Amino acid sequence: MNQPLVSIITPSFNQGKWLEETILSVLNQTYPNVEFIVIDGGSTDQSKSIIEKYAHRLTYWQSEPDGGQAAALNIGFKKAKGDVIAYLNADDLLEPNAVEGIINAYEVNQEFSIYYGKCKTIDSEGKLLEEGNGNQVYFKDLASEGMLPNMYQPACFFNRAFLNREMFVDSSLHYAFDYELILFLSSTKTMLFLNRDIASYRVHVESKSYLYKIDAYKEKLSLQEKYNPKNFFNIKWKRLKLALAQKTGHITNGKTAK
Repeated sequence: MNQPLVSIITPSFNQGKWLEETILSVLNQTYPNVEFIVIDGGSTDQSKSIIEKYAHRLTYWQSEPDGGQAAALNIGFKKAKGDVIAYLNADDLLEPNAVEGIINAYEVNQEFSIYYGKCKTIDSEGKLLEEGNGNQVYFKDLASEGMLPNMYQPACFFNRAFLNREMFVDSSLHYAFDYELILFLSSTKTMLFLNRDIASYRVHVESKSYLYKIDAYKEKLSLQEKYNPKNFFNIKWKRLKLALAQKTGHITNGKTAK
């Protein structure tokens, strides 16, 4: 095919209750030139049997211990050959025409580091909690304020041409590796926002972002110190507010200390 190749990587571990829906959201894309890579960390639920059901339509898959989510993404990245790369966690979804919309923009101008759109929020049963969010943002905004509500990882597609490093994501990070990837790419090249629904982000009590929201927030602050050292005093103030909130117990959904 002459069309750009898109690689989509799904890291998975014991997400069997949502995995099939995620897989189908990729396999049913209207854009034809997609390679799909599933890296499962040796799940003990029904995940492996679900993957095997669709194995004939996958470019590559494995189910074995892999060192965690970031390590799984890097394994998938080494297998990926796409001009554009995305990753979709095993509980999130793509809109049916998501890849087609992204590639339409990519073919017009390949000088953007990230192509992204709006992202819906759904619950554990797939019910809509919030309509799609997203806006055009720039590195300085991301480095000082973070991604949400302007940018959601499931709705991001990354231009391989500017991923000039061996790793896809920083495997020393446990929670904020998506944020680091986006900061890395946006620090040198502009990103392009498409005003259309691209993905759905699933919120549930088993997700890492829910279970470890304080640790994830601390990683986010460490990345803001690295990529935006001029914001030193603001970050220190956020750390102080977080420490006070933890001490007093006044933490709600990880939103204290913004």
